[in-house]
Amino acid sequence: MIKIVLHCLPNELDQVMWIIDQLKRSSRFVDPQKFILDFTLNISDEDIDWDRSLLNKKYCIEKFNLLFKKSPFINQNKISTEQTGCNTVRRNAIRKQDNTTHIIYLDTDLIFPETILYYIKQAISEIKDKYHIITPQIFQLWDSSWDIISHPDYRNIPREKKQWLQNPYQVFEHEPKDVKLLKSPYIKFGGGWFNVFSKNLLELIDIPDSLGHYGLDDTFVAEAANILKSSNHNIEQYIINDIIVKEDRVYRTYSMDKFFTRNNNQNSMRDNSSVNYNLEIQNFKNKI
Repeated sequence: MIKIVLHCLPNELDQVMWIIDQLKRSSRFVDPQKFILDFTLNISDEDIDWDRSLLNKKYCIEKFNLLFKKSPFINQNKISTEQTGCNTVRRNAIRKQDNTTHIIYLDTDLIFPETILYYIKQAISEIKDKYHIITPQIFQLWDSSWDIISHPDYRNIPREKKQWLQNPYQVFEHEPKDVKLLKSPYIKFGGGWFNVFSKNLLELIDIPDSLGHYGLDDTFVAEAANILKSSNHNIEQYIINDIIVKEDRVYRTYSMDKFFTRNNNQNSMRDNSSVNYNLEIQNFKNKI
């Protein structure tokens, strides 16, 4: 079973609707009952000032749950009244004892091709390594460290063009012609960009509680995986060549922002993660 994990705030509900619509189109190429949508709506008082917001919790809960009515997947949509974040829901998915074999990290602003679930399922069936990560390609990001997972047709475009801030629908304009698995020489990925992890790898690494609700969980997993790889653990990252995803930094909707007063805790959460990050990496090195 493959579990897709996503965290959202009330102001992101329209984006979640778009994500589910994309996934429904992707479901045409796979058995959707082999996929779990583990989506969590965070309605905590710590993150939203409900007294100053125009919409209430009940509306948000009903809107969120309605999104899954026509979903063909196994739906595990959840409501959290406690403060949560990406780290929280990913940590919970890792630690839950169930029949999940793979976990996918997904963000609310990602654009992806409708064949992505098919190629992920194919990749999983081909990979024999005990621990593994599967990553779609991206177009290009702000420095060359990302070139290892960038498509060769786009990675060499001059960076002053800031391609990562341009039209995200080029995902749909790109026509895959050479889909295959490429073995990466080292571990490199970014957050919720449809990265697929064998659950046993995430169980081996975990997301430490001290990293809190938000920030640096992906960096921690990547660095820990590279440490394991250098210690001769059977870990490989595979890149799905010619299947490209992109963050929508242009058209992603802010249609619901005006209805909510957020407490904007992300910066303090990230600062908390940064304080504990190096200690947790050292703890991990000592553990292995």
